[in-house]
Amino acid sequence: MKVSKETVEQNRERVIDTAAKLFRERGIDGIGLADLMKAAGLTHGAFYRQFKSKDDLVVQAVKRAYDDMSADLARRIAASDDPLQTLVRHYVSDDHRDDPGHGCSLAALAGDAARHDDPALRAFFGNIVSNYIALLTRLVPGGDPVAKRSTAIAVLAEMIGSVVLSRAVPDPTLSGEIIDTVSNDLVKRHSTPISA
Repeated sequence: MKVSKETVEQNRERVIDTAAKLFRERGIDGIGLADLMKAAGLTHGAFYRQFKSKDDLVVQAVKRAYDDMSADLARRIAASDDPLQTLVRHYVSDDHRDDPGHGCSLAALAGDAARHDDPALRAFFGNIVSNYIALLTRLVPGGDPVAKRSTAIAVLAEMIGSVVLSRAVPDPTLSGEIIDTVSNDLVKRHSTPISA
């Protein structure tokens, strides 16, 4: 029985969504294609009708994860009187730490991307970093563009580093301490409401 183009596209989207979640949870090499396709409710054979390679899927999945996270952050920031505080409190949080499958690809996969051979994946991660730096540069207070960019880079590194470290330590008390300390410190040092 021939599968319609619409069904093929729906299946492709389901695989990308599943991969976006599972790669962030388990790492790029932490799940094989057969298990990924099974999790998406499809056969392993269907994979090669939809993607050139696993690397192709990885790039598509990371893009999907980034687009979803960006849309969520944009909504939160637009509704806030203090966008930087909103961003920091959402990103450096127990919820983000505890749900990597729906979190930021940088915190979940930057180490994988740095070791990966695929230039498209590395380039996309470079774009994610650049986009976060641009967003944070707009949000940090101050007038000097060079100082704002430097601050944005430091804030981004602290945000990502705190989530990575909080996930890595087995002691829940220390994990929570990392999240709370970094979140509170960043807000205290850098957040100021935008005047109307």
